Amino acid sequence: MLDINIQFSKLVKTTFIIAIAIIISCQSGISQRFNSLVGIKLGYETAAVSAKIALDEKNYLEGSFGIMTPQPEYTVGPSISYHRHIALNESKDFQLYFGAGGKAAIGDAPGFGVGVDIGLIYIFKKISLGLDLNPSYFFNEALGFKPLYGINLRWVND
Repeated sequence: MLDINIQFSKLVKTTFIIAIAIIISCQSGISQRFNSLVGIKLGYETAAVSAKIALDEKNYLEGSFGIMTPQPEYTVGPSISYHRHIALNESKDFQLYFGAGGKAAIGDAPGFGVGVDIGLIYIFKKISLGLDLNPSYFFNEALGFKPLYGINLRWVND
């Protein structure tokens, strides 16, 4: 049986709920500046090939495959996430995104996981540079909760 015991202070919970409410209610106009992004994601003992495609003006689907879990014996696997983008400036070069996704681990500690995604990207001509946080919980005792985070560098396809 799974024993999930994650505790947060009242201040952290309140801040998180207010931040999510502000992000969801933000009406900052169309954020689309690209049709797709293809590149690499590097992070806390992780490395993956990554692609993101536009579903419409604000919604994107991201998929990746690579070394995805921080543990002594690496596990590879795919992940897929839904992201909602919000343009933070008028030229849409700087964007915030948030969403949720699933991950599958293949290898020494196989299993499935779910997590939330939040990140920032900056688009400079044909290059996108981003920071993301992907805390995930794997339904496998060997993997458990992983604080996945990193940077991504991608080619922009207009």
